[in-house]
Amino acid sequence: MAQDLKESLGDGPCRFAPVGEKSFSEQLASLSTEERACYDELKSRWEKKDRGFVYPDEMYLRFARCSPGPEKFNAKAAWKVMKNYDSRYLELTAASMEKQILSKTLFIPPGLKSSEGHSVFYMRPSRYFPKQTSTKDIIDNLVYCMQVMVEEEKSCTEGIGFLANMADWHFSNFSVSYCYQFMMMLQGRVPVRVRLFLIVNPPSWFGKIWKIMRPMLSDDFAKKVHVIQGSALPEFMEDGFESYLPDDMETGKVDADAIVSDFIAYRKFVEVKD
Repeated sequence: MAQDLKESLGDGPCRFAPVGEKSFSEQLASLSTEERACYDELKSRWEKKDRGFVYPDEMYLRFARCSPGPEKFNAKAAWKVMKNYDSRYLELTAASMEKQILSKTLFIPPGLKSSEGHSVFYMRPSRYFPKQTSTKDIIDNLVYCMQVMVEEEKSCTEGIGFLANMADWHFSNFSVSYCYQFMMMLQGRVPVRVRLFLIVNPPSWFGKIWKIMRPMLSDDFAKKVHVIQGSALPEFMEDGFESYLPDDMETGKVDADAIVSDFIAYRKFVEVKD
């Protein structure tokens, strides 16, 4: 696959390819007895009757690993997420999301990591206008990117981070409905564990928005949110993070246009292969 990718697409898209990733069967074999029992319970319980669709096996493991609450592989907690999961999200692809991803509103900068080693995705909220783009489109964008990230075992097992660059953000970029749905997705509506949420360079009046946002957050999740200036990023990010940060931030060194175009090329390639 790696050689096919390089020959077909070149070096740019290759930076999105996972390195040293175990196969699904190897990941399954590495589970403890209790973890495997959780996976088996979720799969058998879901498939014992017709629910309109069947999850890919990888999703059962994802639900188990990302079960909400303090414990991973909590079948009861995972089942609640499974029951409420919108099966439409299984059909999201780079091809169907291309226009939205090209807006550079929300995307995955390869190699960008937190100080704890979590892969971090990036958003420029000032590029989203609720009156021009539907809430569905931006939520699909969010779900697609998070689901792509947790295809990798480390991100699925340990969680991911989120950096929101609030430069040039105004009230016209905000709606309560959009904010609520976005916060719910970050807190377990899909099988992902968000470990860090950085709100960077917010406007001086952001306190008004925080008063709306805070009741949408669980106490546990609120502890993961940090409202900071860009100068404080080194406290939360891995050393050398600037080399992976999009260049629409002052200290970023990576071409944001190249990131999104290479990401789309890579995902189209692997999604066709699948």
